[in-house]
Amino acid sequence: MAHDFAKQRSSKKSPKKKRTSTKSATKNTTTRGRWPWFFSGLISGLFVALIGYLGIFGTGPLQSINNSIMVQDSATGDLNDDSTDFTFYDRLSEAEVLVDVIAVELEPEIEENPAIYRVQAGSFNSMEDAEKLRAEIILIGLEASISQAEVLGQTMFRVQAGPFIGNSSADDAVDLLALNNMPDTIKIVVR
Repeated sequence: MAHDFAKQRSSKKSPKKKRTSTKSATKNTTTRGRWPWFFSGLISGLFVALIGYLGIFGTGPLQSINNSIMVQDSATGDLNDDSTDFTFYDRLSEAEVLVDVIAVELEPEIEENPAIYRVQAGSFNSMEDAEKLRAEIILIGLEASISQAEVLGQTMFRVQAGPFIGNSSADDAVDLLALNNMPDTIKIVVR
């Protein structure tokens, strides 16, 4: 039994592609193809017209300026002199303004009787936790110590950095501890 496969393909329902005729495709490309050429020709023509205008009419004002410069040079006698006279440096020294200078020495503020501070970084129930924090403070580069205190009948271990002489050095230590994830610090005046 013979089978016709060509008819079978055409009989199947398949989405048909929409074809455009060659006339409409040619018409669209010709209309689209004309406008860019038109505008590029128009812009090129305007540019050439601008160059021509500047060539014909643009030299008049420039020549009058050039003539006035030549007249000024001939009046001063510098027309044939090839060397350039730089009078800027002479004018600069004449325009120099003298100012009274008062010497000021900038020294850091020194407190007359500086207080001694300690910075408390934490308070713990166990000595092991206090030792861990003390080690972290020592790794930062500050001196640290642990002190014992009785609070409401319970022994607390306080971790303190320092001693620091003056308020500014104690503030620097607080900032350093805050940068290293220890923001809850307290400045304590020792003396």
